[in-house]
Amino acid sequence: MTSDKAIFLDFSNTITTVSSENNSIKKWLDLIKEKYQINGDMHATFAKKRLAKLVDREKKFRTFMQINHDVLLELYGISEIYEEEYYRFHEENLRLRPDFVDFITGVQRSFQIIMVTDADNIYTDRTLSALGITRYFDSIITAEKVGAPKPDSRIFKSALMAAHNPSRVVFIGDSERRDIEGAKNMKFFTLKMDDDSGPTIADRTVHNFLEVSRIIETDNLF
Repeated sequence: MTSDKAIFLDFSNTITTVSSENNSIKKWLDLIKEKYQINGDMHATFAKKRLAKLVDREKKFRTFMQINHDVLLELYGISEIYEEEYYRFHEENLRLRPDFVDFITGVQRSFQIIMVTDADNIYTDRTLSALGITRYFDSIITAEKVGAPKPDSRIFKSALMAAHNPSRVVFIGDSERRDIEGAKNMKFFTLKMDDDSGPTIADRTVHNFLEVSRIIETDNLF
């Protein structure tokens, strides 16, 4: 029987650690910097340009890899950006938050588990497989599949359809705008995975999945 309760989870920096995501990107950019003998702080320049394009992405959808291509072409005239190495560095270096597996195995009998991610299809398939966690999700909704990123309501509605329109949803994510604001607009109960406890409109802030479990078990919200 399909549960009438669902947990929707963001992927990068929510399930995985921020440091491992940053490390994966750094290794990829270091490779490009060496290949093209680029001087200066490539990492900061790339991040700033990419962030601006992620905002534009909400109006005209582009995959993350398309954005990576655009940023490096505009900044450095680079057309070969070593996509395979990008995926490989993430497969090798991404790390789960230490308590994620214990959490997900503890709740999967009572909740439908849906991933809702802005990541591309290939990236999601390869990194989930490398992390060994694909089996924990009843459905995986990517922005590329939907053609719209968070906070667009279409990606959340697609997740609801995949979960057969549960009456109760808890959403866990790290981005204030894309995850929390988008999920709040859908009237989901929101938990912000925040290592720094910054300001948020989320219903609660959590620092690990043990805290998520405690909220679900003790607050009688679901």
